[in-house]
Amino acid sequence: MQHIILCADDLARIRIAYPIGRQVEAIFAVDALRDTKSEFFRDWRRGVNARISHSGQRLNGVRRLARVRGGSREILSAWLGGADTSDTAHSGILGVQQSQLLAAVDDMCQVAVQPHWSRIYTHLASAQDFRRDIMCGDGIEVLLNSLGPGIRWTAPVLEIDSESTAHLEPNGRGLLLSPSLFLQDAGAVVPSPPGTAGGSPVLIFPDRPSDQCGLLSGEGLSSVPVATRRPQESLAGLVGRTRAAVLHALRDGCSNGNLAEKLGVSPAAVSQHTATLRNAGLISTRRSGSQVVHTVTALGRRLLRDASDSSELCGHVAPGPPSPPDAIRTPPPPVMRRSA
Repeated sequence: MQHIILCADDLARIRIAYPIGRQVEAIFAVDALRDTKSEFFRDWRRGVNARISHSGQRLNGVRRLARVRGGSREILSAWLGGADTSDTAHSGILGVQQSQLLAAVDDMCQVAVQPHWSRIYTHLASAQDFRRDIMCGDGIEVLLNSLGPGIRWTAPVLEIDSESTAHLEPNGRGLLLSPSLFLQDAGAVVPSPPGTAGGSPVLIFPDRPSDQCGLLSGEGLSSVPVATRRPQESLAGLVGRTRAAVLHALRDGCSNGNLAEKLGVSPAAVSQHTATLRNAGLISTRRSGSQVVHTVTALGRRLLRDASDSSELCGHVAPGPPSPPDAIRTPPPPVMRRSA
């Protein structure tokens, strides 16, 4: 069990962080690759294993990562210590040099995460919005108890189920919360990652949609053309009038029953329209207790924003996922040092 003791100043400084970054997702993906029981990652795992098996010697570093006994926890710890990338620095895992570890993580990222990053980023951005809405509408207690079944808040202690034992007191530094698609544990705590504002620790929590919804089977929509007609008509022309109304109604999050009542349509029609919007990457769906709750993704919010501001983007192409600073920054690339 891990414990984070949060004082009043910490609670006032809790923030929803940017996504952890594709390299850290790649590290967590090592566990997802090894867990053959997970149905959610089954097709993704099959595709990654096929790419690795056909790569010859090129992805030997990825094969080594998959054999690390401590899995992602051990790899992440060694990776975060990656500031020393000289040829004499060792990562402490499998006896490889630190520069080789960083290269292996980059290779894992390219083969397992990068092909799907557009959709993954859209999902994680939606998860951020969902938690921000909870924090603003229901408060910190509900937020902390919404991070997953393995995370519990009993003031002043935040408990995270874990095989290891750890005790952390931020002492006024606050806490960053960041969702992860590939994390297999109940949560992962990075006490003070380099580059975080004020040295705030990061709690990474797993967040996956209720079903895969093509999240890991394609690149998804990285850009969306905006028509040159009137903005509201452009959105309706793109997704249809009813689905445009659904998208507008979901701006603040909504369950199936509430949505059907708002729009005056049957629950079956709501399910059909939300499935279409979800497959297009415009909304995400997750369970909250006994209800299924839909929220608009970052891509869907961009479409809604475009439809309300014709002067800014009319006739242009909406940008793909932005590149904000990661919650956990990538260690610097290996530096080749010449001997004297």
